[in-house]
Amino acid sequence: MKQLLTFSLLSLLFLTGCDKNNEPVATTFSGKEETLGNGKAYSWVRFSADNIPTSIGFTLTKGALDNLPHGGVALVLNLPAEAVGKTPFDHIMLDYLHTGHEPPGVYDVAHFDMHFYIQPLAERKAIPLYEIAPAKFDNLPAAGFIPSNYIRLPAGVPEMGVHWADPASPELSGKGKFAETLIYGSYDGKLTFMEPMVTYEFLKSSPNLTKTMPLPAKFAKAGYFAMKYSIKQVADDIVVSLEDLMMMQ
Repeated sequence: MKQLLTFSLLSLLFLTGCDKNNEPVATTFSGKEETLGNGKAYSWVRFSADNIPTSIGFTLTKGALDNLPHGGVALVLNLPAEAVGKTPFDHIMLDYLHTGHEPPGVYDVAHFDMHFYIQPLAERKAIPLYEIAPAKFDNLPAAGFIPSNYIRLPAGVPEMGVHWADPASPELSGKGKFAETLIYGSYDGKLTFMEPMVTYEFLKSSPNLTKTMPLPAKFAKAGYFAMKYSIKQVADDIVVSLEDLMMMQ
């Protein structure tokens, strides 16, 4: 009887990962829901049928962009346990800034900083004001570990680090206004995050965006990194993701 029960349980586990033709199917695991505005936000990771991570991101449910406080939001989304060790990412940090931030006339509009952190949470939270540890902020990654066309933005931000941006982006080149852009981050000589930075207005416009990721030539640690990033309206939700994960060494 015990052997029969074990066999039955194993069969059930196998079938829940298969389609009606007994073929393995892709699986998505979700993290804990967190309150945001009048809705929720939660992280997720998706695996292929052969257990390879293919995308990682977060979802903002209906109402999440409504009733946001003017004082801003700083929300940590812990990744589902299945992502830990299978992807290079540690957590996601959503920062909503009602009046934006510097430089004036560039990023001083309501927007979200959507940080996908490689850096562990405790280590990130220990990053002080720039004035306290300028040497660590100014210890920049070696050539090749940040996309070659990116430039450093001034100084650095506590609990974040140094920000890097593409000077050819519309808002920095003078060819247009800021709607969305892809930022990189570093601290104490290491790449620490990748960040879609997106205006509130863009998120409310039923976005349907997929772009190629600007990639560095080198990675300090092997892992599944994204070839694309996506910001899309899906039914009543907004889905932000790093897509087409590929093993980089």
